[in-house]
Amino acid sequence: MKDSIEALAFGHKSLGMMVNRFCEDLKPEEYLHRPCPGSNCAAWILGHLTVTDCSAIKTLGGTPPALPEGFEARFSREGDAPAASDFGDVTKLLPLFGEVHGVLIATLLKTPPELLSKPLEKPRPIFSTIGEMASFISHHAAMHVGQITIIRRSLGRPPLI
Repeated sequence: MKDSIEALAFGHKSLGMMVNRFCEDLKPEEYLHRPCPGSNCAAWILGHLTVTDCSAIKTLGGTPPALPEGFEARFSREGDAPAASDFGDVTKLLPLFGEVHGVLIATLLKTPPELLSKPLEKPRPIFSTIGEMASFISHHAAMHVGQITIIRRSLGRPPLI
């Protein structure tokens, strides 16, 4: 890797492979399984990560793919969205995540290096620059992949890694 942009892109590529690996064999009803009350299901996690990637693409100056109507509200962190039991056709979530995540990686690879040090308009407690945001969202997604591994194990599936 020759620079920080490529390192960030590699992190996101490997994250995308992990998401696909842990979700590709789930049956539709398994996307809605919650290992304990109040926990996230794989459907909400995939939708949430898709929304997060769209936001990151915009922050990097790119244009994300259009999401279905009502998608952002359905997969919001606000209100009852994370606890919902209806997320539409869950078989469309993994391909949509893959499409959006691919655009995120392509956008990141076209990002001018100087943009990474630019402060965010609305800094967060954990990150305050565009580069820090680009790094953090892969860690955020990896945390959610960990939740998917718990979902898989609670369904009786063996570990994949």
